[in-house]
Amino acid sequence: MTVKIDKIYVISTESISRQNFPYAKPTDYYREYLGSLSPFQSAFMDKICFIRMDLDDNATYSILETSESVCNFIMSNLANLVRDLPISRISMAWDLLYRYTLPIGRSGIAIHAISVVNLLMYDAYAKLLGVPVYELLGGKTRDKIRAYASHLHPTSKEELEKEARSYVEEGYTAMKMRFCCGPSDPLGVDNNAELVKVIRDSVGYSVDLAGDAWMSWNLNFALKMARRLEKYELCWIEEPFLPDDFESYSYLSKRTDIPISAGEHHYHVYDFKRLLDSGVRILQPDAVWVGGITPMKRITGLAEAYGSVVIPHTSNIYNLHFIISEPESVSPMAEYLTKYKWLEDRVINPPKPIKGYFELGEEKGFGLKYDL
Repeated sequence: MTVKIDKIYVISTESISRQNFPYAKPTDYYREYLGSLSPFQSAFMDKICFIRMDLDDNATYSILETSESVCNFIMSNLANLVRDLPISRISMAWDLLYRYTLPIGRSGIAIHAISVVNLLMYDAYAKLLGVPVYELLGGKTRDKIRAYASHLHPTSKEELEKEARSYVEEGYTAMKMRFCCGPSDPLGVDNNAELVKVIRDSVGYSVDLAGDAWMSWNLNFALKMARRLEKYELCWIEEPFLPDDFESYSYLSKRTDIPISAGEHHYHVYDFKRLLDSGVRILQPDAVWVGGITPMKRITGLAEAYGSVVIPHTSNIYNLHFIISEPESVSPMAEYLTKYKWLEDRVINPPKPIKGYFELGEEKGFGLKYDL
């Protein structure tokens, strides 16, 4: 008997708390927009919806959370398109939805919405088969995933030192900081370099350290920053430019030994090919934003052909199932956002590293449990 998708519907909608953090951001291009910002506000996540997919076996279902705007797009445009589709046709469903939304999609909310449907299907199908999602992806390639601690927003030097040391004490061997300045600040290069120095002086060079510019630099500023940061042996500089500025990515990558990473705000395999052609050596897609796990697998195959690696954006459970199914040499570690807490009261068992490593159990599907 072929089991099909019965329906997709909204369980609940609720507001989330938004804590502001200081860091460089795209709007810092204009000095009057300097200041702190909530990461959830920047992603237009004022409200969260919990969406459920039921299968027609009257037993299997999947739940996933997303922003209200993405939820509205799903319910208005996608939910009926996949109704009565066999749950096993995950790749076909992805391609149909992508082609259907071409006039209004290819990125942004449309691709985010396709991500939700793709992940719901993976979760429901794995539950139907009685296996974890990573088994659908080829099985585990390792027992645990190395995590890097991701926060280190630019506050005081003392706070940065304390936070960096705390991650080492917790067992992390890698971490990522946020730059504080972009080209609108005359002292931006000096200020950013000082932050890196403070952390390096605090934890030394046995710990991998990356820096996130979050699309806030231009080419001239990035070239100056790269020259100043070479001696600190960063394992990458993340998203120095706006997503479509492939020429700047290419120019910078040819003039620094620091690996350049990008991909958090790129939404199709074609975008990632352009990044690789531009010299980007670390790709950072997110299963929640890039269209789900289906394109993640394609992007990773492409990265491997270029000799690059994939380190997904954030450590959501969907990315972790993907990472653990890939060779460690291709997808070596996962990001853990240490301070961004927004679903702790709804997700009973959110993924959390122990002594610097994630481990995944044998629970069916993605294994998340909700209190709704």
